[in-house]
Amino acid sequence: MDKIFGRKPAPREPVPGDRVVPLHFFENSLLVQGNNMAVSLVIDHVLDPEALRQSLEGLVKREGWQRLGGRLRKNASGEIEWHIPSEFTSERPAINFVHVDHGIPAASHPAASRIPQPSTRPSVVADPDDLADLAWEAGYKPNGINDYLTSDLPVLGLRVHSFTDKTVLVLHWQHVAFDALGMQHVVEGWNAMLWGNETDIPTPCGLDSDPFDPLARGARGALPATEAHLLADRRVGIVGMARWALGYGVDMLVRAKENRMVCIPETYWRRQLQKALQELRAEAVEKGEDPSKVFLTEGDILTAWTMRCVVGPMGMDPNRTVAGSIAMSLRKAFEGDLIPPAAEHPYVGNAFGWANVLVTAGDMTSKPLSWLARQVRRAINEQGTRSQHEAYYDMVRTSGTGLPIVIFGDGGMYQIGFSNWTKAGLFNLDFSPACKAKIDKPCRPSYVQENHGPVKGQWAKFQEQLDRGFEAGI
Repeated sequence: MDKIFGRKPAPREPVPGDRVVPLHFFENSLLVQGNNMAVSLVIDHVLDPEALRQSLEGLVKREGWQRLGGRLRKNASGEIEWHIPSEFTSERPAINFVHVDHGIPAASHPAASRIPQPSTRPSVVADPDDLADLAWEAGYKPNGINDYLTSDLPVLGLRVHSFTDKTVLVLHWQHVAFDALGMQHVVEGWNAMLWGNETDIPTPCGLDSDPFDPLARGARGALPATEAHLLADRRVGIVGMARWALGYGVDMLVRAKENRMVCIPETYWRRQLQKALQELRAEAVEKGEDPSKVFLTEGDILTAWTMRCVVGPMGMDPNRTVAGSIAMSLRKAFEGDLIPPAAEHPYVGNAFGWANVLVTAGDMTSKPLSWLARQVRRAINEQGTRSQHEAYYDMVRTSGTGLPIVIFGDGGMYQIGFSNWTKAGLFNLDFSPACKAKIDKPCRPSYVQENHGPVKGQWAKFQEQLDRGFEAGI
């Protein structure tokens, strides 16, 4: 495995001079430690790999960013810690960098030839695992944080695949380093370094101590939460969790494990968004409410639409609970309180909460998409406040289950998880300074995907649902 992952055996003793920092609350969880992340960016130009490496290394070497070059070790008590080199050298680099020059067009490569093209209608367009040999070293199977505990590997890495007509950049990291909104700060800093705009890069807030420790210990330490969680009465108990886990486990054992990429063209989802807004505004007028206050986002409509496409073809009991769990960043809710404003000192780490949408399968499939999108927006608005996050983590702390999450719904529910990466701004990155040929427009990614663990396969039925919805104009 060491050879496959391109790493050296871990030193038996801590390296003198390394700064040792304990894991924070959000890092000390199997939810993150089980995920080695790889985000692939396809650029339709030939880029200079050294410019990409030097700019990312330069970012990690900056004051406040060195944690991204840290190593992960277990101490004598078996607890995982950060070991951050006092100096990055060729022997202990800031990032794990690999460059592969294929010397052929992407279309001639067995994996790169499968990079999907956009569709003109909602479609399942690709299997992201077809590009796994680009995302990872050939033959490597991610094994979570263990791959880092048994190496002297920095948590952040960059793989650059050069073709004669494209470049595939793969940013990979152990999830303990940062979440999707943390990634936003990383890639923006990387892009600023590439453009020579070092003075525009803010210094992250100090992470030697955990700013979210008060949240982990309960609202402001020993004090109770200031309000009850809105879904407290829908919390699943031990028996219900066992029932749900058993059903989920059996499903994972017997069903094919598949990942897929789905393309929803803007011409389609924007029409759905406009229709939903019109319906909700007309309803507001009927109720004597202000229609200008009706608000939905692209994410709201896509989340609702996806839930309906997944559940629609499954023939569920109309009374069965469907739970949509939407990952949320805690940054906005706790800025100026536990963490400073992002514009001054961004929080580059993990800080996530959840909004939960609980509906029945019957309501989801019989009511308008606008109704479901409003349930999504309401859950995000109402459960995304500071007080609600405090109430949630107060339940986590006092649950007695040892789990880092609380489950809402019931033991027989069907659960769908969502994580919106739009704010990470990956399609807004401009790699023009690294282009080997002069171009007169921004050099942005044409395709982005992420690889990690497998999910359950329902994609044939999902595509059937897409086709029926598209033909019906809904």
